[in-house]
Amino acid sequence: MSIISRRTLLGLGAASAAAITIPGCSGKSGPMRVAWYGPDPVSKAVNKALEAWKSSGGAEFAAESAPFDDYWDKLATQTSGNNAPDVLRMSMSYFSDYAGRGALKDLSSSNIDTSALDKDVASSGATDGKNYGIGQSSISYAMYVDEAAIKRAGGAVPQQGWTWDAFAEFARDYSASVQGSYGSTDQAGNFQLFEVYARQHGSDLFSDDGGKLATSKDTVQSWFQYWAELRGAKAAPPQNVSAETTGIEKSLVAKGKAPLQFGWVQQVTFYQPLVKGPLTVLPVPQGKAGDLSGQFVKGLDLWCISAATKHPEDAAKLIGFLLNDENAIKAIGILLGVPPSRKARDLISADAGSAAARAIEYVDGLAGKVGPSPKPWPKGYGELLSGFGRIAENIGFGKTTPAAGATEFVELAGKTLGQ
Repeated sequence: MSIISRRTLLGLGAASAAAITIPGCSGKSGPMRVAWYGPDPVSKAVNKALEAWKSSGGAEFAAESAPFDDYWDKLATQTSGNNAPDVLRMSMSYFSDYAGRGALKDLSSSNIDTSALDKDVASSGATDGKNYGIGQSSISYAMYVDEAAIKRAGGAVPQQGWTWDAFAEFARDYSASVQGSYGSTDQAGNFQLFEVYARQHGSDLFSDDGGKLATSKDTVQSWFQYWAELRGAKAAPPQNVSAETTGIEKSLVAKGKAPLQFGWVQQVTFYQPLVKGPLTVLPVPQGKAGDLSGQFVKGLDLWCISAATKHPEDAAKLIGFLLNDENAIKAIGILLGVPPSRKARDLISADAGSAAARAIEYVDGLAGKVGPSPKPWPKGYGELLSGFGRIAENIGFGKTTPAAGATEFVELAGKTLGQ
Protein backbone atom coordinates (compact mmCIF):
# COMPACT_ATOMS: atom_id res chain seq x y z
CA MET A 1 0.00 0.00 0.00
CA SER A 2 1.33 3.44 -0.79
CA ILE A 3 1.88 5.78 2.13
CA ILE A 4 -0.80 8.44 2.54
CA SER A 5 -0.64 11.55 4.69
CA ARG A 6 -2.94 12.65 7.48
CA ARG A 7 -4.16 15.32 5.07
CA THR A 8 -5.41 12.50 2.82
CA LEU A 9 -7.24 10.83 5.72
CA LEU A 10 -8.83 14.05 6.91
CA GLY A 11 -10.10 14.71 3.41
CA LEU A 12 -11.85 11.35 3.04
CA GLY A 13 -15.42 11.54 1.89
CA ALA A 14 -18.33 9.63 3.39
CA ALA A 15 -17.92 6.62 1.13
CA SER A 16 -14.26 6.24 2.02
CA ALA A 17 -14.96 6.86 5.69
CA ALA A 18 -17.39 3.95 5.76
CA ALA A 19 -14.57 1.67 4.67
CA ILE A 20 -12.59 2.40 7.82
CA THR A 21 -15.35 2.01 10.39
CA ILE A 22 -16.39 -1.63 10.24
CA PRO A 23 -15.78 -3.08 13.71
CA GLY A 24 -13.91 -6.36 13.90
CA CYS A 25 -12.42 -6.17 10.41
CA SER A 26 -8.84 -5.35 11.29
CA GLY A 27 -6.54 -7.14 8.92
CA LYS A 28 -4.53 -8.80 11.70
CA SER A 29 -5.50 -10.42 14.99
CA GLY A 30 -2.41 -11.31 17.07
CA PRO A 31 -1.71 -9.41 20.31
CA MET A 32 -3.45 -6.18 21.24
CA ARG A 33 -1.57 -3.23 19.72
CA VAL A 34 -0.95 -0.09 21.79
CA ALA A 35 0.21 3.12 20.08
CA TRP A 36 1.20 6.55 21.32
CA TYR A 37 3.21 9.59 20.29
CA GLY A 38 5.82 11.70 22.02
CA PRO A 39 9.58 12.19 22.48
CA ASP A 40 11.90 9.62 24.00
CA PRO A 41 11.02 10.37 27.67
CA VAL A 42 7.35 9.67 26.91
CA SER A 43 8.12 6.43 25.11
CA LYS A 44 10.26 5.16 27.98
CA ALA A 45 7.59 6.06 30.54
CA VAL A 46 4.70 4.41 28.69
CA ASN A 47 6.78 1.31 28.04
CA LYS A 48 7.49 1.11 31.78
CA ALA A 49 3.75 1.39 32.51
CA LEU A 50 3.06 -1.37 29.98
CA GLU A 51 5.64 -3.57 31.69
CA ALA A 52 3.66 -3.04 34.90
CA TRP A 53 0.55 -4.17 33.00
CA LYS A 54 2.38 -7.27 31.82
CA SER A 55 3.62 -8.04 35.34
CA SER A 56 0.07 -7.75 36.67
CA GLY A 57 -1.06 -10.52 34.33
CA GLY A 58 -2.50 -8.25 31.67
CA ALA A 59 -3.13 -9.43 28.13
CA GLU A 60 -0.32 -9.72 25.61
CA PHE A 61 0.38 -6.53 23.68
CA ALA A 62 2.60 -5.04 21.00
CA ALA A 63 3.85 -1.47 21.54
CA GLU A 64 4.09 1.16 18.80
CA SER A 65 5.39 4.69 19.37
CA ALA A 66 6.57 7.58 17.20
CA PRO A 67 7.29 11.31 17.30
CA PHE A 68 4.16 13.47 17.00
CA ASP A 69 4.21 14.19 13.23
CA ASP A 70 5.28 10.69 12.23
CA TYR A 71 2.60 9.17 14.43
CA TRP A 72 -0.27 10.91 12.64
CA ASP A 73 0.99 10.09 9.17
CA LYS A 74 1.32 6.45 10.18
CA LEU A 75 -2.08 6.37 11.90
CA ALA A 76 -3.75 7.85 8.84
CA THR A 77 -2.29 5.06 6.71
CA GLN A 78 -3.26 2.37 9.22
CA THR A 79 -6.79 3.67 9.64
CA SER A 80 -7.44 3.94 5.92
CA GLY A 81 -6.24 0.32 5.61
CA ASN A 82 -8.51 -0.79 8.46
CA ASN A 83 -5.47 -1.75 10.50
CA ALA A 84 -5.41 0.86 13.28
CA PRO A 85 -3.89 -0.01 16.68
CA ASP A 86 -6.36 -1.32 19.26
CA VAL A 87 -5.48 1.26 21.94
CA LEU A 88 -4.21 4.62 20.78
CA ARG A 89 -3.27 7.97 22.20
CA MET A 90 -5.42 10.63 20.57
CA SER A 91 -4.79 14.37 20.48
CA MET A 92 -7.66 16.85 20.45
CA SER A 93 -5.96 18.25 17.35
CA TYR A 94 -7.33 15.27 15.39
CA PHE A 95 -9.96 13.84 17.73
CA SER A 96 -12.98 15.34 15.94
CA ASP A 97 -11.71 14.08 12.58
CA TYR A 98 -11.34 10.49 13.77
CA ALA A 99 -14.42 10.43 15.98
CA GLY A 100 -16.56 12.08 13.32
CA ARG A 101 -15.63 9.45 10.75
CA GLY A 102 -16.44 6.50 12.98
CA ALA A 103 -12.82 5.39 13.42
CA LEU A 104 -13.10 5.31 17.23
CA LYS A 105 -15.13 2.95 19.41
CA ASP A 106 -17.86 4.38 21.66
CA LEU A 107 -16.66 3.75 25.22
CA SER A 108 -19.93 4.64 26.96
CA SER A 109 -20.51 1.02 28.03
CA SER A 110 -16.87 -0.10 28.18
CA ASN A 111 -16.66 -0.51 32.00
CA ILE A 112 -13.52 1.62 32.17
CA ASP A 113 -13.30 2.89 35.74
CA THR A 114 -13.40 6.70 35.60
CA SER A 115 -14.82 7.21 39.10
CA ALA A 116 -11.60 8.78 40.44
CA LEU A 117 -11.03 11.07 37.46
CA ASP A 118 -11.71 14.79 37.39
CA LYS A 119 -15.17 15.24 35.90
CA ASP A 120 -14.16 17.48 32.98
CA VAL A 121 -11.35 15.12 31.96
CA ALA A 122 -13.41 11.93 32.24
CA SER A 123 -15.95 13.43 29.82
CA SER A 124 -13.53 15.22 27.50
CA GLY A 125 -14.06 12.63 24.76
CA ALA A 126 -17.85 13.01 24.78
CA THR A 127 -19.47 14.25 21.59
CA ASP A 128 -22.85 13.69 19.93
CA GLY A 129 -24.07 11.71 22.93
CA LYS A 130 -21.23 9.20 22.80
CA ASN A 131 -17.86 8.93 24.48
CA TYR A 132 -14.98 8.20 22.14
CA GLY A 133 -12.07 8.69 24.53
CA ILE A 134 -11.02 8.96 28.16
CA GLY A 135 -8.95 12.02 29.06
CA GLN A 136 -5.53 11.07 30.39
CA SER A 137 -4.53 14.43 31.86
CA SER A 138 -5.44 17.95 32.88
CA ILE A 139 -3.21 20.47 31.15
CA SER A 140 -2.86 24.17 30.53
CA TYR A 141 -0.43 26.36 28.63
CA ALA A 142 2.52 27.74 30.58
CA MET A 143 5.94 29.36 30.51
CA TYR A 144 8.95 27.56 31.97
CA VAL A 145 11.25 30.29 33.25
CA ASP A 146 14.92 30.08 34.19
CA GLU A 147 14.71 32.72 36.92
CA ALA A 148 18.38 32.28 37.81
CA ALA A 149 19.38 33.35 34.30
CA ILE A 150 17.09 36.36 34.51
CA LYS A 151 18.56 37.38 37.88
CA ARG A 152 22.09 37.08 36.50
CA ALA A 153 21.05 39.55 33.81
CA GLY A 154 19.78 41.95 36.45
CA GLY A 155 16.10 41.32 35.78
CA ALA A 156 13.15 39.91 37.70
CA VAL A 157 9.92 38.08 36.96
CA PRO A 158 6.88 40.18 37.97
CA GLN A 159 4.77 38.62 40.71
CA GLN A 160 1.44 39.58 39.08
CA GLY A 161 2.42 38.26 35.67
CA TRP A 162 3.59 39.89 32.48
CA THR A 163 1.30 41.74 30.14
CA TRP A 164 2.22 41.20 26.50
CA ASP A 165 3.61 44.76 26.37
CA ALA A 166 5.70 44.23 29.50
CA PHE A 167 6.90 40.88 28.18
CA ALA A 168 8.09 42.51 24.95
CA GLU A 169 9.99 45.12 26.97
CA PHE A 170 11.57 42.37 29.06
CA ALA A 171 12.59 40.42 25.96
CA ARG A 172 14.25 43.49 24.42
CA ASP A 173 16.07 44.34 27.65
CA TYR A 174 17.28 40.77 28.19
CA SER A 175 18.60 40.46 24.65
CA ALA A 176 20.47 43.74 25.03
CA SER A 177 21.94 42.66 28.38
CA VAL A 178 23.02 39.11 27.54
CA GLN A 179 25.17 38.96 24.45
CA GLY A 180 24.31 36.14 22.06
CA SER A 181 20.95 35.44 23.71
CA TYR A 182 17.31 36.26 23.09
CA GLY A 183 14.69 37.37 25.58
CA SER A 184 12.16 34.92 24.14
CA THR A 185 11.81 32.12 21.69
CA ASP A 186 9.71 33.02 18.62
CA GLN A 187 6.13 31.84 19.15
CA ALA A 188 4.59 33.38 16.02
CA GLY A 189 3.64 29.97 14.63
CA ASN A 190 2.33 28.58 17.93
CA PHE A 191 -1.38 28.15 17.17
CA GLN A 192 -2.19 26.77 20.60
CA LEU A 193 -0.62 29.73 22.38
CA PHE A 194 -2.45 32.00 19.94
CA GLU A 195 -5.74 30.50 21.17
CA VAL A 196 -5.02 31.94 24.62
CA TYR A 197 -4.16 35.29 23.01
CA ALA A 198 -7.41 35.27 21.03
CA ARG A 199 -9.43 34.56 24.18
CA GLN A 200 -7.63 37.44 25.88
CA HIS A 201 -8.82 39.62 23.00
CA GLY A 202 -12.50 38.94 23.47
CA SER A 203 -13.53 35.72 21.75
CA ASP A 204 -13.01 32.00 21.61
CA LEU A 205 -10.95 30.74 18.72
CA PHE A 206 -13.91 28.93 17.15
CA SER A 207 -17.66 29.32 17.14
CA ASP A 208 -19.68 27.03 19.43
CA ASP A 209 -20.50 24.66 16.57
CA GLY A 210 -16.90 24.64 15.33
CA GLY A 211 -17.99 25.79 11.91
CA LYS A 212 -16.32 29.19 11.94
CA LEU A 213 -13.22 30.99 13.08
CA ALA A 214 -14.52 33.26 15.86
CA THR A 215 -11.48 35.46 16.37
CA SER A 216 -10.94 38.40 14.00
CA LYS A 217 -8.42 38.96 11.24
CA ASP A 218 -7.17 41.98 13.18
CA THR A 219 -6.34 39.75 16.15
CA VAL A 220 -4.44 37.32 13.90
CA GLN A 221 -2.56 40.21 12.34
CA SER A 222 -1.67 41.76 15.70
CA TRP A 223 -0.23 38.40 16.82
CA PHE A 224 1.95 38.04 13.73
CA GLN A 225 2.98 41.69 14.03
CA TYR A 226 3.92 41.31 17.70
CA TRP A 227 6.44 38.57 16.99
CA ALA A 228 7.71 40.28 13.83
CA GLU A 229 8.57 43.32 15.95
CA LEU A 230 10.37 41.17 18.53
CA ARG A 231 12.41 39.57 15.76
CA GLY A 232 13.16 43.01 14.34
CA ALA A 233 14.40 44.14 17.75
CA LYS A 234 16.53 40.97 18.05
CA ALA A 235 14.54 40.13 21.17
CA ALA A 236 13.37 36.90 19.49
CA PRO A 237 15.53 34.84 17.14
CA PRO A 238 15.43 35.21 13.36
CA GLN A 239 13.54 32.54 11.46
CA ASN A 240 16.63 30.64 10.35
CA VAL A 241 17.69 30.21 13.98
CA SER A 242 14.20 29.11 15.06
CA ALA A 243 14.16 26.56 12.23
CA GLU A 244 17.26 24.92 13.73
CA THR A 245 16.01 24.78 17.33
CA THR A 246 12.79 22.78 17.08
CA GLY A 247 13.90 19.76 19.14
CA ILE A 248 14.05 19.81 22.93
CA GLU A 249 17.84 19.28 23.06
CA LYS A 250 18.32 21.97 20.41
CA SER A 251 15.99 24.49 22.05
CA LEU A 252 17.33 27.90 23.01
CA VAL A 253 16.49 27.39 26.69
CA ALA A 254 18.46 24.12 26.72
CA LYS A 255 21.41 25.87 25.09
CA GLY A 256 21.26 28.78 27.51
CA LYS A 257 20.37 31.16 24.69
CA ALA A 258 16.94 32.13 26.06
CA PRO A 259 15.61 32.24 29.64
CA LEU A 260 12.24 30.65 28.98
CA GLN A 261 10.17 28.26 26.90
CA PHE A 262 6.44 28.06 26.16
CA GLY A 263 4.46 24.82 26.08
CA TRP A 264 1.86 22.61 27.70
CA VAL A 265 2.60 22.44 31.41
CA GLN A 266 3.83 18.82 31.51
CA GLN A 267 6.55 19.58 28.98
CA VAL A 268 8.56 21.34 31.67
CA THR A 269 9.75 17.84 32.62
CA PHE A 270 11.24 17.46 29.13
CA TYR A 271 13.31 20.65 29.45
CA GLN A 272 14.26 20.57 33.14
CA PRO A 273 16.98 17.90 32.81
CA LEU A 274 18.71 20.14 30.24
CA VAL A 275 18.76 23.29 32.40
CA LYS A 276 21.00 23.68 35.46
CA GLY A 277 18.64 25.69 37.65
CA PRO A 278 14.97 24.96 38.41
CA LEU A 279 12.46 26.08 35.80
CA THR A 280 9.63 28.03 37.40
CA VAL A 281 6.21 27.28 35.88
CA LEU A 282 4.24 30.49 35.23
CA PRO A 283 1.17 31.62 33.28
CA VAL A 284 1.71 32.99 29.78
CA PRO A 285 1.60 36.81 29.32
CA GLN A 286 -1.81 38.41 29.73
CA GLY A 287 -3.80 41.29 28.33
CA LYS A 288 -4.10 42.68 31.86
CA ALA A 289 -1.56 41.68 34.51
CA GLY A 290 -2.96 38.91 36.67
CA ASP A 291 -6.04 38.27 34.50
CA LEU A 292 -5.90 34.58 33.57
CA SER A 293 -9.34 34.36 31.95
CA GLY A 294 -7.80 33.71 28.55
CA GLN A 295 -6.16 30.52 29.76
CA PHE A 296 -7.98 27.24 30.36
CA VAL A 297 -7.46 23.81 31.90
CA LYS A 298 -8.62 20.89 29.81
CA GLY A 299 -7.98 17.28 28.93
CA LEU A 300 -6.44 17.61 25.49
CA ASP A 301 -5.17 14.07 25.01
CA LEU A 302 -7.17 10.88 25.35
CA TRP A 303 -6.88 7.12 25.36
CA CYS A 304 -9.11 5.72 22.63
CA ILE A 305 -9.97 2.32 21.17
CA SER A 306 -10.18 1.66 17.46
CA ALA A 307 -13.64 0.89 16.10
CA ALA A 308 -12.01 -2.00 14.24
CA THR A 309 -10.44 -3.61 17.32
CA LYS A 310 -10.60 -7.35 17.86
CA HIS A 311 -9.65 -6.88 21.52
CA PRO A 312 -12.33 -4.55 22.93
CA GLU A 313 -12.37 -6.01 26.45
CA ASP A 314 -8.60 -6.16 26.89
CA ALA A 315 -8.25 -2.68 25.39
CA ALA A 316 -10.72 -1.25 27.91
CA LYS A 317 -8.98 -3.02 30.80
CA LEU A 318 -5.62 -1.61 29.70
CA ILE A 319 -6.93 1.96 29.59
CA GLY A 320 -8.39 1.53 33.06
CA PHE A 321 -5.03 0.19 34.25
CA LEU A 322 -3.06 3.12 32.81
CA LEU A 323 -5.39 5.59 34.49
CA ASN A 324 -5.76 3.94 37.90
CA ASP A 325 -2.90 1.58 38.74
CA GLU A 326 -0.30 3.05 41.09
CA ASN A 327 2.64 1.51 39.24
CA ALA A 328 1.41 2.84 35.91
CA ILE A 329 0.76 6.28 37.41
CA LYS A 330 4.26 6.45 38.89
CA ALA A 331 5.84 5.22 35.65
CA ILE A 332 4.17 7.86 33.48
CA GLY A 333 4.33 10.72 35.97
CA ILE A 334 3.24 13.91 34.22
CA LEU A 335 4.86 13.13 30.88
CA LEU A 336 1.39 12.84 29.32
CA GLY A 337 0.08 15.77 31.35
CA VAL A 338 -0.98 16.36 34.94
CA PRO A 339 -2.83 13.16 35.97
CA PRO A 340 -6.60 13.56 36.05
CA SER A 341 -7.20 12.23 39.58
CA ARG A 342 -6.36 13.46 43.05
CA LYS A 343 -4.89 10.06 43.92
CA ALA A 344 -2.47 10.22 41.00
CA ARG A 345 -1.45 13.81 41.67
CA ASP A 346 -0.74 13.01 45.31
CA LEU A 347 1.43 10.03 44.32
CA ILE A 348 3.54 12.13 41.97
CA SER A 349 3.72 15.23 44.18
CA ALA A 350 5.55 13.27 46.87
CA ASP A 351 8.83 14.65 45.47
CA ALA A 352 8.13 18.27 46.38
CA GLY A 353 11.20 19.66 44.63
CA SER A 354 10.60 18.05 41.25
CA ALA A 355 9.52 19.68 38.01
CA ALA A 356 6.51 17.36 38.03
CA ALA A 357 5.42 18.68 41.44
CA ARG A 358 5.78 22.27 40.20
CA ALA A 359 3.62 21.48 37.18
CA ILE A 360 0.92 19.93 39.36
CA GLU A 361 1.04 22.93 41.72
CA TYR A 362 0.66 25.23 38.71
CA VAL A 363 -2.47 23.47 37.43
CA ASP A 364 -3.97 23.28 40.92
CA GLY A 365 -3.28 27.00 41.36
CA LEU A 366 -5.23 27.90 38.21
CA ALA A 367 -8.50 26.63 39.69
CA GLY A 368 -11.09 29.38 39.73
CA LYS A 369 -8.81 31.82 37.88
CA VAL A 370 -8.94 30.63 34.28
CA GLY A 371 -11.74 30.86 31.74
CA PRO A 372 -14.05 28.01 30.70
CA SER A 373 -12.58 25.14 28.72
CA PRO A 374 -13.20 25.35 24.97
CA LYS A 375 -15.20 22.64 23.27
CA PRO A 376 -13.34 19.90 21.38
CA TRP A 377 -11.39 21.39 18.52
CA PRO A 378 -13.32 21.09 15.25
CA LYS A 379 -12.71 18.86 12.27
CA GLY A 380 -9.87 20.31 10.28
CA TYR A 381 -8.05 21.65 13.34
CA GLY A 382 -4.88 19.80 12.37
CA GLU A 383 -4.86 21.55 9.00
CA LEU A 384 -5.21 24.93 10.69
CA LEU A 385 -2.46 24.05 13.15
CA SER A 386 0.03 23.31 10.39
CA GLY A 387 -1.21 26.15 8.17
CA PHE A 388 -0.78 28.73 10.93
CA GLY A 389 2.79 27.59 11.50
CA ARG A 390 3.57 27.65 7.78
CA ILE A 391 2.24 31.19 7.38
CA ALA A 392 4.19 32.41 10.40
CA GLU A 393 7.34 30.86 8.96
CA ASN A 394 6.81 32.64 5.65
CA ILE A 395 6.41 35.92 7.52
CA GLY A 396 9.60 35.20 9.42
CA PHE A 397 11.53 34.60 6.21
CA GLY A 398 10.13 37.80 4.67
CA LYS A 399 8.03 35.99 2.06
CA THR A 400 4.85 37.71 3.19
CA THR A 401 3.68 40.33 5.72
CA PRO A 402 1.70 40.03 8.97
CA ALA A 403 -1.29 41.66 7.24
CA ALA A 404 -1.17 39.36 4.22
CA GLY A 405 -0.50 36.37 6.45
CA ALA A 406 -3.56 37.15 8.56
CA THR A 407 -5.72 37.37 5.43
CA GLU A 408 -4.32 34.06 4.18
CA PHE A 409 -5.05 32.34 7.47
CA VAL A 410 -8.62 33.62 7.72
CA GLU A 411 -9.25 32.40 4.17
CA LEU A 412 -7.71 29.01 5.03
CA ALA A 413 -9.96 28.75 8.08
CA GLY A 414 -13.00 29.54 5.98
CA LYS A 415 -12.21 26.78 3.50
CA THR A 416 -11.18 24.25 6.14
CA LEU A 417 -14.13 24.79 8.47
CA GLY A 418 -16.65 25.04 5.65
CA GLN A 419 -17.73 28.65 5.98
